[in-house]
Amino acid sequence: MSLIQQRQPLLNEDEFKYAKLAMEWYGWGSPIGLGILLVALAAAAVLVRIAIYGF
Repeated sequence: MSLIQQRQPLLNEDEFKYAKLAMEWYGWGSPIGLGILLVALAAAAVLVRIAIYGF
């Protein structure tokens, strides 16, 4: 029997705890999500500037 088959299902409280932790780290409020958002905003600002003033 493999390790996955031996493992007991999680309790509802544990499932909620791990789901909440995953959303905090991988959501837009995480450092990674905020970094991607900042880069996207900077790229949009550059594209708007090029569209208005040209190169």
